[in-house]
Amino acid sequence: MRTRLYFFAFALFLLSFAALIQAQENQAAKSQEEAQETNPSKPENGDVWGRSTPHGTLVGFLHAAQSGRYEDGVQYLQLSKREKAASGEHLAQQLHTVLDQAFVGQVGAVSDNPEGSHHTGVPPNYERIGVLKLNGTETDVDLVRVSDPSAGEVWLFSSQTLAQVSSLADQLEGSKIEARLPRFLVKNQILAIPLWRWLAFLLLIPVSLGVAWAIVSFLNASRSIWLRWRRHPALRGFYRAVASPSRLILTIIFHWIGIWWLGYSLLFRDFYGRVAGLALGLGVAWLIIRLIDRWAEQSRLKALEGTGYRSAAMILLGQRIFKVIAVVIALLAMLSILGVDITAAIAGLGIGSVAIAFAAQKTLENLLGGIAILGDEVIRVGESCHIGNAADEVTGTVEDISLRSTRIRTLAGSELSVPNGQLANMNVENLTRRDWRWFHAKFGLRTETSPDQLRSLLEKMRVLLRHHPKVDPNAARVRFVGFGESSLDVEIDCNVLIPGLHEFFAVREELYLAIMDLIADEGTALASPVRVIHVAADTGQEQTRPVKQAVSTMRRPA
Repeated sequence: MRTRLYFFAFALFLLSFAALIQAQENQAAKSQEEAQETNPSKPENGDVWGRSTPHGTLVGFLHAAQSGRYEDGVQYLQLSKREKAASGEHLAQQLHTVLDQAFVGQVGAVSDNPEGSHHTGVPPNYERIGVLKLNGTETDVDLVRVSDPSAGEVWLFSSQTLAQVSSLADQLEGSKIEARLPRFLVKNQILAIPLWRWLAFLLLIPVSLGVAWAIVSFLNASRSIWLRWRRHPALRGFYRAVASPSRLILTIIFHWIGIWWLGYSLLFRDFYGRVAGLALGLGVAWLIIRLIDRWAEQSRLKALEGTGYRSAAMILLGQRIFKVIAVVIALLAMLSILGVDITAAIAGLGIGSVAIAFAAQKTLENLLGGIAILGDEVIRVGESCHIGNAADEVTGTVEDISLRSTRIRTLAGSELSVPNGQLANMNVENLTRRDWRWFHAKFGLRTETSPDQLRSLLEKMRVLLRHHPKVDPNAARVRFVGFGESSLDVEIDCNVLIPGLHEFFAVREELYLAIMDLIADEGTALASPVRVIHVAADTGQEQTRPVKQAVSTMRRPA
């Protein structure tokens, strides 16, 4: 199944490549036909041969020469009218041959600016597009900008470069492969390319795939032998993650090497390099995404097994961010391969990011708050906590920490969802991470309790706390603290050595019941609020008369 997928992918690659070449040929032919139909005497209509830029001159010459139209190729050479008539076509053919076999440079990197690009050491109005490397020597390939009466400023292959073409062409050797092939494979052409080269192109696919498969299999065997001697968990699933994209990448690389070794034309290699670069970019992006997924899987396993627990949501967030970054970088690289200026795309990404940041402030606030909570590990899933201030404090158990909010199951059983942006600014008390919990109780005994009963009860409660397995004996305190309105007040403080909230509730209940038993054993009881009301008998008006007389005397004027 995988072999079929690889062949299917390469078939699509081949069809895309052929379609690209055909589209380029049709576009070039159409452009020249439309330009020739216009009036060439007007410079504002542009050059009919596409020589207004260095890139247009190079590509136009290669198109004309590869199609066998050397009479058109002469228009791209800096020659006099007499030289063009005498040896122009022959020189154009030699230049094409030398460029195909000895040119070192990138066609797509040649400037598409009518003014050209300035290079150090290159005279003004000259453009150095590459070098011709042959027999250990390098010859510069320069274009020169000249004025044409009918087309204005155009770029041509400089006369200095053309002067060395004949001697370089004499040093070239004929194709040894074509000399041994049947003539019909050499003469018959498809898209101006000999038939044998198309057959070689197709045969290179299974050969490259077989070599790539053998290399990956050898590395897998080496990995298996290594794991027999040394255990390395990270390498066990590594092969399955990288095997498929590695085969694809190696297949493209070996196929690319084969195309270069067979000596395909410069124009063919330029088009092929673009399509192969796109396929290689997809393969590298696929490999990086596989590695990111593998890293995330290993990190989640370590987070669940180790003591340094990291939330799965944090790992998932990092996994998604890295994958998006990998995809964006791959897209930018592929756009650059296609000749698109990615400077504007990068600037657009920056402006778009700012716009998104303003439009989604709350969402980003919650996202960054979630990252802070997960990164600092203030709380974890399954832990109990207090959140908020004293007035609106909430106690509960953390059930989930997502990228937007944190869900807490309160003691009342309801589910509380708190946005991470708010939670990051709240006071959070993690109850689960306590080494112990404070037990505090204050109660009152009946006033009828005698001092001896109170002393005995206090001592028994101290013994209870000192011998309880869940209570710290060094911090246990039981004291008679004062007289209430209708009670004798007793206060208990101790540290219960249980961090869990629900376990603490069970121990607290146990202590309360044990204290009640001690109170009952001493023959006393907890105090109840009592209020005494004294009611006096009514003696009538006789008792109030002296008071009224005294008040009247005080009100009488002096």
